[in-house]
Amino acid sequence: MTYQERLSRNVHRTLLVGFFQVFLVILPVAVPFFQSKGLSMQEVFSLQALFGLVVLLTEVPSGYLADLLGRKNTLIVGAILAGIGQSFLLVADGFWTLAIFEFFLALSHSLISGADLALLYDTELALGRDEEDQRQVVGKLYGARTFSEALAGVACTLVLLFATFEELVYLQVLIGWLPVLLVVRLVEPPGEKLAQESHTANMARILKYLVSHSRVLRLVVLALAVWSLTTFYAVWLVQKLWEIQGIGLAHFGWLWGALTLIAAVAGRWAHRFEDAVGPEVALLFIGLSPALGYIGMQAFGIVGGLIASTTFFLARGFGLVILRDALNKRIPSEFRATANSLASFGFRGAFVLTGPFVGYAFDLWGMDTTLILLVVVTLVIFVTLIVPLILAVRALPGIPAQCVEVD
Repeated sequence: MTYQERLSRNVHRTLLVGFFQVFLVILPVAVPFFQSKGLSMQEVFSLQALFGLVVLLTEVPSGYLADLLGRKNTLIVGAILAGIGQSFLLVADGFWTLAIFEFFLALSHSLISGADLALLYDTELALGRDEEDQRQVVGKLYGARTFSEALAGVACTLVLLFATFEELVYLQVLIGWLPVLLVVRLVEPPGEKLAQESHTANMARILKYLVSHSRVLRLVVLALAVWSLTTFYAVWLVQKLWEIQGIGLAHFGWLWGALTLIAAVAGRWAHRFEDAVGPEVALLFIGLSPALGYIGMQAFGIVGGLIASTTFFLARGFGLVILRDALNKRIPSEFRATANSLASFGFRGAFVLTGPFVGYAFDLWGMDTTLILLVVVTLVIFVTLIVPLILAVRALPGIPAQCVEVD
């Protein structure tokens, strides 16, 4: 088999790595599972903040290592750490054992995040694929991950119909080791690597590029860091809402699966959506949808709340793909993994600072007040960040109706 033939298999294998990385059958019932181990809602959000803190501290160094030493080696280490972390679910009991589980998963996430996308982009470039194929990379990876979450939700329901949390955990641990079998068969694509003489100079050059290259790039990085919070809070509140509304635990899986399937479809068709309505309308939808979702989650009962929840997953599918591609189209290959990691670094940092307060607000004031506060937060983010991004895109001279093209 020639090198080009082996390289061409990178795409499918990397998408499979992304698929199994997030095939978390425990996720649709994560909140009840954590509570069964004695955790309060504040501790549940604190666990996610711990995850975010570890990612915050390791995201940029891991992305930098991927640019410096190669994407494949970084992915191998990340996959092994994921298997180790999920194995800790077998002995999880109380906050601190679950904190170890989150710690290893965070290390794995930081190593894989950015490196997988950079490997996909560089593989497409090395194979001589056209710009449209390269543009679809983010949507394919996001679609693989969210479709995986959807199937995991269905699997969760099926397991819980006939088994208990314990059997679900065993299945999760088994799945957690599958990415290792895939990453070892990847091929490192050709491409420039960062110079190893001065790490400080490398980081200074990358940061300067992200800040000064263009106003659109600067706002895209900020949007990935801050706007993403508006849909992420909902991920950890929707399960609690179902519990409050009396929806049975066995239904959590297929409901979660249906919502994530919506996100997968939205991510896969994000560019066609953007092409059809234009970048300004797409950004308007992305910015306002979470606010409408929070309003509807509690105001319209069980059915209305479920319908309202779809807005978060639509916005997340469209938004993350469009914004991630906008970022990657504007940065050179040599520090693509680092740039993606820096965007994730900003998001994790913002969640570390704010996530526990959302959990505290829920424990103190309940669901209704928490949702109202999140509506206000979402609208503030829309006015201060998404509106300026819309204006910046509108000001770009002579480009097609896509905010992802290089200006």
